[in-house]
Amino acid sequence: MKGTTRSSSRTLASIRQLCSMGLSQEFFIVKFLEVLRDWVPADTCHFVWADGKTLHPVNYSGDAFSEMHALNRYLTHNALIDAPGLFPAFPQVMRTLTSGLFGCDADNAKIYLGSDFYDEVLHPLDGRYMLYLVARNQNDEPQGLFVLLRSRGGKAFTDADRLKLLQLEPYLRFAFSVNSHRDMDADNQDGEGMLILNSNGEVSLQDRQARRLLWMASHEQINGKALIHLDAHGLTPQIRRLHQRLVSIFQDRESPPPSFECRNRWGRFVFRCSWLHGQHEQVAGVRITHYIPRILKTWQGLHRMDLAPRQQQVALLYSEERTTTEIAGELNISRHTAAEYIDVIYNRLDIPHTRKALQEALLQQAAG
Repeated sequence: MKGTTRSSSRTLASIRQLCSMGLSQEFFIVKFLEVLRDWVPADTCHFVWADGKTLHPVNYSGDAFSEMHALNRYLTHNALIDAPGLFPAFPQVMRTLTSGLFGCDADNAKIYLGSDFYDEVLHPLDGRYMLYLVARNQNDEPQGLFVLLRSRGGKAFTDADRLKLLQLEPYLRFAFSVNSHRDMDADNQDGEGMLILNSNGEVSLQDRQARRLLWMASHEQINGKALIHLDAHGLTPQIRRLHQRLVSIFQDRESPPPSFECRNRWGRFVFRCSWLHGQHEQVAGVRITHYIPRILKTWQGLHRMDLAPRQQQVALLYSEERTTTEIAGELNISRHTAAEYIDVIYNRLDIPHTRKALQEALLQQAAG
C-alpha cells in the first residue's frame, strides 16, 4: 500500500499549503491525489469532476490510465445508473452524500462483489475496498468525487479512515472555490514518458507514464465522450509528423526539428523524437516531458523534507519572494521570529543564505 511514515501534523501542514495556493483545479488535483495517500494510505487514488448543471461526470484524474477500458465503462455506463442495494448513480451521490465506505462491511460484501460495478470497474483496478468523499466548494456546490481504493490483499478502510479524510474537507472547499490564472507559468519538469514508433510512425509501445501524459496532452476533459475511441488521440497525427521530420532530416531534406509542444489546463507538454537503434531501422522514440508551475515543485520538495509545519510555511513563502515582514503578517508572528525560522531552514538544509539556493534545494528535493 502506498504511503509514507511522515508525521500527521507535517502531512496536514503540506495539504493545507497545497489547498491554499490558489491553483486551478487541474493542477491542484494531480498533486493532491499524490499527497492524499500520505494522509490516508491507499493503493490508488481517483477524482471525477461533476458537471455544474447535470452533475454527470465530465473529467477525470488519477491512477486509472493503465486501465482505460474500466474508466471508459464507468464514465459512460456505471456512473449513470444505480447499483441495486449499494449506492445511487453519480448525480445522486453528488446531491445527497458526503463520505462513506464501500465493500468494507461484511453484511453487504456479497452484493458488492457480485455487482457489475465491481466486476467492470473496480476489479480491473484491483479495488476491493473503497473510501469516498464528495468535494464541494464554499457555496456547498458539488464539484466531484474523491475515491481511494485498496486492493484485495489489503486492509479494509475503517470509519476512522473516513473521519480522517473528512478533516480535509474545509481546506478542499477553499481549494475548489478559487478561480486563479496565476498557474499558467508552467516552467518546471514534473514527469516524463516514452512512446515507441514503428517504421510507419505509428505508436507501437508506450510506458504507463507516457499513456497518462498523452491523454492529458490530448484531452483537457477526460470523459465518456473522449473515451469512446480509446486509441484516437488527438495528437496522433502530430506524433507521426515527428517521425516524418526525423526521417527527412537524416535524408538531408529540409525539415523542422522533430519536436513540438502544447499547453492546456494540465500544464505544458514537450514532445521530442529521436532514433532508438539507428536511422536504417527507422524505429524512433518520442519522449514526452510534462511541466508544471514552479510553486508546485517547490511545495513538493518541502513535502519530502523533514521540516516542522511552521518551518514548511515560512520556507514556501520565502522561496516565493515574500519578505520577512510579509511572512510575519501572513502567519501572525513577529518579524524577528520569521527571520529566525528562515535561519533555521538554511541551517537544516546546509545551503548558502540566499533565496536562489533555497529554491534550487527545494526543486532538487522534488526531483529526487
